[in-house]
Amino acid sequence: MVLSPAERKRRQREKEREEEARLRRQGGDPVSDLYRMPFSEWAQNDVNIDDLIQYTGLAGFELPPFDEERDPHDYVIDRIPAFGDGDLFAGAKGALGRAEVTVGILNDTALLLATAINNYKRHEIKARLAELEADENVDRAAAMKEAVRLNKLLEKLDRMVRRSVPEWRVIED
Repeated sequence: MVLSPAERKRRQREKEREEEARLRRQGGDPVSDLYRMPFSEWAQNDVNIDDLIQYTGLAGFELPPFDEERDPHDYVIDRIPAFGDGDLFAGAKGALGRAEVTVGILNDTALLLATAINNYKRHEIKARLAELEADENVDRAAAMKEAVRLNKLLEKLDRMVRRSVPEWRVIED
């Protein structure tokens, strides 16, 4: 039976929709052909996702849920011009891609916030040290003791903190 042009076009569109859905489920992961269950389905029953929602709530913000297969760019609040017009998410698709992108963004966010806090504390401690040095009417023994304590705090702020995080990206050689 010969298909009409309209029927051929309808079948082509159906195949394109199926392919798009398959790519969305895979999230852009190079070994995504191994994944049969969509991440959004998995996330609905995962206790870590439940804990994530609670922790981000404690911090005063909510992450978009991972219970649907929308792409990362669907959730961007303000696409800041500084990021440009390129693909910010390196082809990430669906809930899995969005989750992977979120890990990277949260890591970068934690680093930026930790750096800001560290800079603030350093500034304030150094200001207290300067006040001790400038104060003429202070007990020198007490001032030296306080200066030693403040310098130890600065030394602590020189340290880097490490946290082990399980690998979340799979890249084949």
